[in-house]
Amino acid sequence: MVSAVMSCFRIAVGFVAAVLAASEASAKPKPQPATSAGRSARPLHATGKTGSARASSNNMPRGFTWPPSQAMADAEATCEHDLDAASITWKPAPREGHIADAVTIEDGTLGGIAYAPVYGKGPYKLDCQLALALHAIGPQLYAAGVREVHFGSIYRWSNVRVGGKTKNVLSRHALGLAMDVVSFVDDQGREANVAKDYRKGDPLLLDVEQLIDASSSFRLVLTPKNDPISHKDHFHIEANPSYATAVPRS
Repeated sequence: MVSAVMSCFRIAVGFVAAVLAASEASAKPKPQPATSAGRSARPLHATGKTGSARASSNNMPRGFTWPPSQAMADAEATCEHDLDAASITWKPAPREGHIADAVTIEDGTLGGIAYAPVYGKGPYKLDCQLALALHAIGPQLYAAGVREVHFGSIYRWSNVRVGGKTKNVLSRHALGLAMDVVSFVDDQGREANVAKDYRKGDPLLLDVEQLIDASSSFRLVLTPKNDPISHKDHFHIEANPSYATAVPRS
């Protein structure tokens, strides 16, 4: 009899403890997104833009195939035509890695902005679609005060690296569609360095981040905010082409 009473008592105590724990958990406030540097963080998988850095199962552009499909060939032909229409000085380059349409920009200028490599000498190889995206956002960068962009790399054969870990997903650097930017120079000659100035709230860097984040020409921008380990010293930006609905030029 005593044993049965003690058993019932233990069950009652356990039930009360569970109810109190659930009540305490529900009372805790939900964590709010960080807003200390630039725009508030948003989940990358939901928006394709800023937020916590992560790699999706397929990092390729919409409609991307390898070898390139006819739709991709049509899209690249249209891209080259658009470069010509914009009076951009470009040359075709030997294909490397998974660059669908390798080009070089001979004077290093796109959309009124001068692009200069930090390592080695240019011109550097990139996909036509990245060149066109940089040209498209150039006037907005110029209006924000940017005159020069200093980059560390464009094409390289590599996998996605976020949060200090390398994923089993091909990076868009391997497609010539990504650029790592280490600093921007403004119209007064001041250099805003991502590694040194971003976390200080540098207004030029935050303006550039917001412009790229809002542009449909770019898929994402990774920064020291949304990836403080692998992107602590540069902005990683990716062009956002789609080969799914490419229309051949007549």
